[in-house]
Amino acid sequence: MALPFIMECLKMKTGKHIGSICIIIPTFNRRDYLFQLLLQIGKLENRYNVDIIPVIVVDGCTDDTCEMLAREFPSYITLRGPGGWWWTKCINEGMKYAICRFCPDYLLLLNDDSQIHPDYLNALIESAYSAGDDSIIGSISVTDNSPLRVTFSGVKSIDWTYYRVMNYHRSFELLENIPPLGLYPSFALNGRGSFFSAKLILEVGFLNEHSFPQYGSDDDLALRAWKKGFLVFISYSCIVFDRTQETAKGTAFRQDRLPVFLKSFFTWNSVNYLPKQMAFFYLHGKKKLLPFYLLKFIAGTCYAYFFKYKNVKHDL
Repeated sequence: MALPFIMECLKMKTGKHIGSICIIIPTFNRRDYLFQLLLQIGKLENRYNVDIIPVIVVDGCTDDTCEMLAREFPSYITLRGPGGWWWTKCINEGMKYAICRFCPDYLLLLNDDSQIHPDYLNALIESAYSAGDDSIIGSISVTDNSPLRVTFSGVKSIDWTYYRVMNYHRSFELLENIPPLGLYPSFALNGRGSFFSAKLILEVGFLNEHSFPQYGSDDDLALRAWKKGFLVFISYSCIVFDRTQETAKGTAFRQDRLPVFLKSFFTWNSVNYLPKQMAFFYLHGKKKLLPFYLLKFIAGTCYAYFFKYKNVKHDL
């Protein structure tokens, strides 16, 4: 089916009724983690009787992920990429397929190493009902080991004049210190646990896979949504547990060896990749301040590596 035809079908849907949700999960050589996540999806409490349709995008896996999916989850949809799609294109291809094939009400993005509790689906739907149809719901990210710590709690504001990003809570704050409920406006998203209507993504546009092939497309989506008049919220009742040490090499809190950390600024699929940061600043900041933004990003990332997160690794 052609995407434009499905777009018209989605636009005719009205109200906040949620009848179906497609869960888009990109994966690459993480069979065991993916298996655990899919088991958790199968055990989700479903108070609102919505149809759950997992769409797994297998991009060039060299392990037996496809065999595991065919054997253990034959009713789930599996898409195969050629390798090299990376996170953002996998998400886009999964969403396009889901929209054309199933015309879902909502889409949910999860990583293959995500972990969720049985009440996660109900919390998402209730948050979506509270926020309204023209909104994106983001989940907080929490470490997967005790004591539980919050790695992403939403961005309260961004001051583009001085490039000051104000988070609601500091990174690795204990979960017990975070409010258990509430919807808060956020100017950034964590891709895993993002929940929005299919109509919204067609209005805002798919993720920017050209400028942000691996990292940054989720934050870019949040800011593009705000600019188009949509709302973006972080829901504290929606929790995704992440395997923190599985994140990209060079990320400051991983405390990798210094050469690995420094190399990450010049590695295209790294969270610290400088051209990726420049693209983000160019699209959303004040263009005449681009050199200032870049210097501040480098200084802030180095400060986090050498000082802020020096002892965090022992707690992960």
